[in-house]
Amino acid sequence: MTNTVIATAKPAPNNASARTEAEAIADFALGLDLGSVPPAVAELAKEHLLDALGIALASSTWDFGRIVLNGVRELGEGTKATAIGSGAKLPPASAALVNGVLAHGLDFDDTHIGAIYHASAHALAACLAAGEASRATGREVLTAFIAAIEVGCRIAMVGAGEFHERGFHPTAVCGAFACTAGAGRLMGATREQMVWALGLGGSQAAGILEQNGSWLKRFGPGWAAHSALSALALGRAGFLGPVTVLEGSRGFYATHLGKVPGGAALPSFELGSAWFTSSIALKPYPCCHYIHAFADAALELRDRFSLDDVDRIECLLKLSLHKSVAEPRDWRIRPRSAYEALFSVPFVVATALQKGRVDLAAFHDEPLNDPALMALTAKTFVLDDPHSDYPLHFPGEVIVYLRDGNTLRCRKPASYGSPDRPMARDAVVAKFMGNATRAIEPAAAEHVAKAVLALDTAPSLDELIGLCIAPA
Repeated sequence: MTNTVIATAKPAPNNASARTEAEAIADFALGLDLGSVPPAVAELAKEHLLDALGIALASSTWDFGRIVLNGVRELGEGTKATAIGSGAKLPPASAALVNGVLAHGLDFDDTHIGAIYHASAHALAACLAAGEASRATGREVLTAFIAAIEVGCRIAMVGAGEFHERGFHPTAVCGAFACTAGAGRLMGATREQMVWALGLGGSQAAGILEQNGSWLKRFGPGWAAHSALSALALGRAGFLGPVTVLEGSRGFYATHLGKVPGGAALPSFELGSAWFTSSIALKPYPCCHYIHAFADAALELRDRFSLDDVDRIECLLKLSLHKSVAEPRDWRIRPRSAYEALFSVPFVVATALQKGRVDLAAFHDEPLNDPALMALTAKTFVLDDPHSDYPLHFPGEVIVYLRDGNTLRCRKPASYGSPDRPMARDAVVAKFMGNATRAIEPAAAEHVAKAVLALDTAPSLDELIGLCIAPA
């Protein structure tokens, strides 16, 4: 738990040792008070909420953003919640689905490095939908958001790296529980009802990584948020769910990991006293987080040589990650789409070296097959990194071999934006502005930033939601 903030825990209930994991999570989510959250954690949570909201706004201008909205409209009509960007009025579960897809749609959202888990996209979607529908205050929504990201990171931490190895997307499968914890608090669920909903959500904890050029990964966080609101509707109506959904012999961990944790490995361990929010990394670059340290290294090296003098570039990456961002080589060096480019070490490194930036424009507004860029990707090779400490960090090393025999290298043990090298608030706001202004006017975006950073004082979400609607 890198840089995890520790605070004094509240005394546990006398029967705490007899609680199931779902019961412990419900107690935490329903009992959390913003005043008991370390101020630094609460401020970080605002930044992560702002970051996810900006990405959702930007995504609303993409084709997948319009298409998911059109598809969700087939599921039924409603007026209690709002789709970001379009302003479409929808049932809360449908709005949560749309907004979850939007917040993760550009692969620009945050990651808990240790858990290898995107924490905020679905938490934002579920809490906005439930908060708007329940007429919650900004303070209540912020508290629920913190509960959601804390629960999700902890559940994902149990299977760090293993979910991916088994073909699951931890953001999607663990997010179902996270969203239930956050949204259940806002929807007025009792302890018993939330436990049932967590149990029902476990049966909807779905998300595979078989993408093959599809939009599947974008769907996962949306479904996590949608499934949480669906499970809560049933739980609040009295539909029973399994109280041992996480640790049961046929529960989530047994089925998804083939093992059941115990003791300090359980999500409930130090829940409410150790804060995983402080270990979540923000993304300065709109690509897979595994690649960020390589972008950092390439940007640092680029002014030390001429691209015309490059003979070969080597990037050192843990071998188990090659299938995610380095193989098959033929389309990693010539991505067939912008989304594939986000998961290509050669493309990102070549982009950083050629353009001096790795931004949305490089992936989505400019040609992917620029001849000079393709010549550089063809010279870039990904090799095993025997010194990687993944999943504790996502390190990256770039080695540039020049035609005159000289060699330049740069290694980054952790990427910019991670807890070891955090982004300052000004940088977080600047990133938000760059994303949000793809959908709304700069003045409106500035008001959104101010509203989110003062969310704990807002009487409702009305003003914030109204500012997040693009002009017709």
